[in-house]
Amino acid sequence: MRTSVATSLFMLALPLAAVHAQSSPCAQTCAIVFDWGNGGNPPDIDRVYGAPSSMEAAFVKALTDAGWHLSTATAGSSMVVTLRPKPIDRVRCEAMSGTNTDMSCHTVERATAMFVSNDTSVKAPRNVDIVPRCSDPKAYPTFAQFGEFAGAMLAYQVAGGKGSRPSLKCRV
Repeated sequence: MRTSVATSLFMLALPLAAVHAQSSPCAQTCAIVFDWGNGGNPPDIDRVYGAPSSMEAAFVKALTDAGWHLSTATAGSSMVVTLRPKPIDRVRCEAMSGTNTDMSCHTVERATAMFVSNDTSVKAPRNVDIVPRCSDPKAYPTFAQFGEFAGAMLAYQVAGGKGSRPSLKCRV
């Protein structure tokens, strides 16, 4: 009895996974490019907000978890996804500001995801602006938190806003 119930649930989940993968513009392989501006170099590692490479890894992981197939090679990909993060300097380093607050940290303020189709039969989605909204206007997410949120928000927006909207816990 337990085996048949488990088998039935598994068989029901297969079509749902196929529908979820088909709603992604990257059901086939998409190339991912991170455009940091300033000549293509990401900002330096921050002592509080972490490394930009952690944002890139968290972004790719969030999209892969959503059923997207990503690659770093643009050759042979059906679409190119370019993420343009906008770094912000002079961010509060302490959890609570006081006298002589240290504002020497940096992180990501927002990002824009752009799609370019390499295949004429595949329509590219429109650009998606990703803006983290924190409860405190002076608080910002770490690089890794932003990457996870940006990947989840991009998958949510491209899917037409179906499901629960991604939320973000900012560093406080």
